[in-house]
Amino acid sequence: MYYRYKSKQRRKITTKWIVNILLIVTVVFVVHRYHQYIFFWKYTINKLQEKLEIASKQPDITIRQQQLKDLCTAASKYAESNPLSSDAYYVLGEIYGVYAYSLLKKPIYSLYDESVLQNISTDIRQYFLLSIKAINKGIALGGGSSIDDNTRVVQAASLYCSGYYPINEIYTIIQKVSNVHKLSLHNIRIYSLIAIKSGHYEEGIELVKAKGVSDNIEGRMFLAASYLYANQQTNAIIQYRDILKNSRDNTIIKEVHIELGKIFYRKGVYAQSLEHLNAALQIDDHDVQCKLWLGKVYSAVGNISQAKALWSEVLLLDSNNTEAKRLLGIM
Repeated sequence: MYYRYKSKQRRKITTKWIVNILLIVTVVFVVHRYHQYIFFWKYTINKLQEKLEIASKQPDITIRQQQLKDLCTAASKYAESNPLSSDAYYVLGEIYGVYAYSLLKKPIYSLYDESVLQNISTDIRQYFLLSIKAINKGIALGGGSSIDDNTRVVQAASLYCSGYYPINEIYTIIQKVSNVHKLSLHNIRIYSLIAIKSGHYEEGIELVKAKGVSDNIEGRMFLAASYLYANQQTNAIIQYRDILKNSRDNTIIKEVHIELGKIFYRKGVYAQSLEHLNAALQIDDHDVQCKLWLGKVYSAVGNISQAKALWSEVLLLDSNNTEAKRLLGIM
């Protein structure tokens, strides 16, 4: 009796283990096969878009970048789980584009400057390319019919920052936006920038003045830069001088002095150009851009030795500066 009881107990234990193993295998299979449904609470289009909006408004740049980086991973997993969803790839592309822009740590008005675009690092450019790839896949899956206007602008911004297409082709893409006035402030500025850079000055300036200027220093700097690149130099000078009168931020003051120095250099008003560039140099005597332009002014007025000295200082600060090498004739 005792041995029969022990044998029965062993069979019960064995059966229990087999059942448990089968349950574990079943759970693993179900989770793997249907994880996009099981974890719907974690990854949905609405939740990703909601988290993107929250992260985009995060004032701390370090926290914002981390939140956006985490969102890139979440959105990528969601797209992998929903390979036939155009919306999954649209939101993935938008998140990649916003993350890439956050890594630049540059205000929008700086993107008017070609030198800023040329110096975007390979790592950051890669995220802009991932944004383009994801949005293009969404368009291929959905025929472009369901693409959101703000996503369209992110696509254009990624094309612009990565140098993927010529500016006129990017303008053709951004023109497909159905209602410009309902874009976010950031994207209205991107739209205006691309319109102006592609030569559609009137459209870009009117949009900036109507919807692209907020009552803060960045909005006023964007308006000034928009005037400048729309060939309205007088309006740009007025706007920059107004900023100088009202700003107490040395970083902004330095930027404005450099921009005014560049404007007066191009106009051939070298005395005023020197005045503004020297004022910028007093704030930051290691500013590479300021030294480059100050050297150009000295060269224009015939002081070649002073110009070369400044360009040599640039190379001491930045040994890979191609503009300084070009100006010194050592490329």
